[in-house]
Amino acid sequence: MLALGTIKLKGMDEKFNLLTGLTQSKVKHRYAGDIEAESCFECLTFSATSQSANFVGLEYLTGKIGNRRGGFILQHVGSIKSGKSESTLNVLSGSGTGELAGIKGHGRSTWSGINGQLSQVLLEYTFD
Repeated sequence: MLALGTIKLKGMDEKFNLLTGLTQSKVKHRYAGDIEAESCFECLTFSATSQSANFVGLEYLTGKIGNRRGGFILQHVGSIKSGKSESTLNVLSGSGTGELAGIKGHGRSTWSGINGQLSQVLLEYTFD
């Protein structure tokens, strides 16, 4: 099955570590479209230049996909270049709860950073 949608930023808290050069972020998102959910995303970002950065993180979503309700965790591995962000998504095995138990999948999210544009998400998923 394929889910398409948008992600809206609802809040963010960032802390920069001078010793490591890592930024730790806690982000709240709202998903709309084929995925209707709220999420909490925690990530670590490293930026060697002002034009690029790399990040990894875990995001817990609660809501629904199609007619199923529950929660699951997405793993993000991504980069930011010239104000554009792209990340690869993987559903963590065993993380599904409620009617989303047994969910498996992968996908991507993109964001151009222009005028508060929403992120786009595409998730291909199945169930055990």
